[in-house]
Amino acid sequence: MQAVPSRGTIATDRKMDVWARARVIGASTSVADGVGIVALMALFAALTWGAWGDVTRDFGYDWIAADRGAAGLLAYEDFVYYYGPLGWALLSGAFAVFGSMAGTAIAVGLVLATLAVLGTYALALGVTTRAGALIAAALAVTAAFPSGNKGLVVPHSISASVAVVCSLAALLAAARVAQGGGRWWLALAGVGAGMVTLTRPEFSAAIAGALAAWLALRVWNAASPDRLRAITDGALCLGIALAIPVVVYGAIVTRVPLAELLSDNLAASDELAAGGADLLRISAPMTVASLVELAGRFGLYAVGAAALVGAGLAIARGGPTGTVVSAALALAVAAFVAVLIANPEAARSRLSLAYGWIPLGATVGAVCAAWPARRRTRWSSRDQIALLVCAFLAVLAAKSYAAFFPQPNPLRMQAAVYALPFAAVFLVWLHGKLLADGRAAVAAVGLGWVAALAVGGLALIVHDGRAERGQISGPGGTLAVPPDTVAPLQGALDAIVRRTAPDEQILLAPQLGALYTLSDRRPALRQLSLLPGALGSPADEADAIKRLHDVRLVVIDTRPRPEYGHGSFGETYARDLVAWVHHNFARVASLRGTATQQPLALDIWERR
Repeated sequence: MQAVPSRGTIATDRKMDVWARARVIGASTSVADGVGIVALMALFAALTWGAWGDVTRDFGYDWIAADRGAAGLLAYEDFVYYYGPLGWALLSGAFAVFGSMAGTAIAVGLVLATLAVLGTYALALGVTTRAGALIAAALAVTAAFPSGNKGLVVPHSISASVAVVCSLAALLAAARVAQGGGRWWLALAGVGAGMVTLTRPEFSAAIAGALAAWLALRVWNAASPDRLRAITDGALCLGIALAIPVVVYGAIVTRVPLAELLSDNLAASDELAAGGADLLRISAPMTVASLVELAGRFGLYAVGAAALVGAGLAIARGGPTGTVVSAALALAVAAFVAVLIANPEAARSRLSLAYGWIPLGATVGAVCAAWPARRRTRWSSRDQIALLVCAFLAVLAAKSYAAFFPQPNPLRMQAAVYALPFAAVFLVWLHGKLLADGRAAVAAVGLGWVAALAVGGLALIVHDGRAERGQISGPGGTLAVPPDTVAPLQGALDAIVRRTAPDEQILLAPQLGALYTLSDRRPALRQLSLLPGALGSPADEADAIKRLHDVRLVVIDTRPRPEYGHGSFGETYARDLVAWVHHNFARVASLRGTATQQPLALDIWERR
């Protein structure tokens, strides 16, 4: 006789069916959103195609290093390399499989940028609504396609793009633990953090600070019977994160002395002494005046945020006041769009007000997210994820707190754009949840503001991409460049291809690294970049001259380097090397750009 299920069993089965359907719907929604995000990435990649990076700066540095890696040479041992090994190893592997071409590097950059934007969306889902997460992803897209020297697709160093992806992976794994995931996710968070330590020091400090703060508060918030487990969980996560760099760098030290690994490569002490430290101090001067200015930017944004909250409350109450406020917001949006169309540069300069306060704001946000844990009551997963994001962003932004302007191609170029995915999550949490406090109208107005930032950034990257109407080509690929640099860059490429053989060693100084890849030529020196301090002593210059004995062609960018406190190459640094070039080579061409301020100037020297 068949048993009849009880009423309680039927209710339980129905409840399970509801949860199963909810999971299916949620998964379908996430997949649909992911497809939409990838489509958005594809659209803006097409609108800005090729106009990424600055050929005259240092984004080609990793291309040269990866080409050397694909040829079997080792970073730190066979050539100087300033960054962690993870990004270099990834790009070297891609070059070994697909060829040392600009297209290969761009393809890797597109994959990394897409992962970063998708990771931004997934992380934002833990602290805001689906709409807020989509807005955060759209804002992160603006970090992918800038035409300047900093961006996720063609970064100044691939270590930055890899650091963003690995940091997001570590934070997502920790977020899963906050939402009830087991120790497996905690171990993955440790793996992600350990991978970050193989990229860049500022990201390593940020992920270490975020995880340490979160794990410590989890121990504090745990009930007495669970505290020992929380301690062992923290030890597991941090232990894995520490073991990875110990193993990897320990293996490197077996081939490269520790002092050489640090002073010549990762720490680059000579470069810092020659001007690199001055460049860092511009972004973080640690003066009273700069800290007061940061506080002022924070206060100004706080007033604006309060106005947004007030507008949302007025709209929620309705009536004539709500109508007037709604009309005012609509007018403000129309004015913003008009400025974007009529004067994009004015919009760019104003966007600094929307971001410059974040180094202090993220610190305050971390305190707000941690505050509910003080009474050892249930600490929500949203607060935990918000703490992870805010603490990470606060540490990361400290490096450039005085010039934290991550909008595309800011007037003062610095690396804050790599923090934009984390800033996007912070902004949608702040305006969509923390300040809204459950009020739908306030959240809508706040997220509308963040959406306006995303629209502004996306409009600027398209504007900047279209401005790079020029194009240069060589055996190693094609890149878009500003029209005022086409003549010198293409002239240099043509001279290299015409006067030297494929795979022949040449010298490009002090940077211009992308031209090695585009011309299919190889660097003659261990130093892949010759910025001030790269040849830190007369002995270093003598060694470089000795290595150049078979080189037939030298291309020198003669522009000064005021950001490093130096004049042109050979004027205030690398004097012996340039004097040797002048003595043994004949200048066969002087190529000048057409820019009105500091035009690109390349001298081409051929051995007599």
